[in-house]
Amino acid sequence: MKHEIGITQPSYLIEDWPGKYDVFSWLEYVITVPNPIFLVTTRKANGAANANLHAWGFLVGERDHYSSLLALLNHTHTYTNILREGEWCLNYPSVKLLPQCSETIACNGPDNDEITDAGLTIEPAQTVQAPRIAECAINVECKLAWHRPLYADSQWHLFVGRVQHVAMDEAAMVVTPEQRIENLELMYNVRGTINPLNGDYYGPNTLGLLNKVLRITPDEPGINQS
Repeated sequence: MKHEIGITQPSYLIEDWPGKYDVFSWLEYVITVPNPIFLVTTRKANGAANANLHAWGFLVGERDHYSSLLALLNHTHTYTNILREGEWCLNYPSVKLLPQCSETIACNGPDNDEITDAGLTIEPAQTVQAPRIAECAINVECKLAWHRPLYADSQWHLFVGRVQHVAMDEAAMVVTPEQRIENLELMYNVRGTINPLNGDYYGPNTLGLLNKVLRITPDEPGINQS
């Protein structure tokens, strides 16, 4: 049986940290569709590396207009850096890099090199000044095309950057999707779930791994063909 859920937050939902449902919609913890985890890297005003562990964005486009879409809070270093520099890199880490990814949050200072301080390695990009992370198997270099608030007076801001260049480790280039996914060990952000009917809350976010591929036979319809 399906329950119909409106957009008005129930009064019995209690935040486990102040401002949680101001920064994020309570529905994000109800729907809990997993989002891939990546690191957005930019340059600070002093040229030092900034790393933002992130899960709100995706890649989309056609022909040579492939683009990165990011949703960023307007008080973050990444937001400020992209407005100033007009570029960024996406870096996709494996689960083996989880400790270093988490450390990028702890060493989030105004002037320091967050990549190096987190135990990761900077490598130069080919088309932008934003740094890449050497340990990540996939790096995507982007230049800002347009940006706007999510809606009027929103603290979330949308950035779209056109992909300029891609670097991929050989392990990420194997042809069979099963082996490629196994090699990449991509992480997904799974929100701590709530029951919208009574406010029961599971707890903190959990981590998901993409580790299974189901093949679609040629006679089956593909995605977005209607």
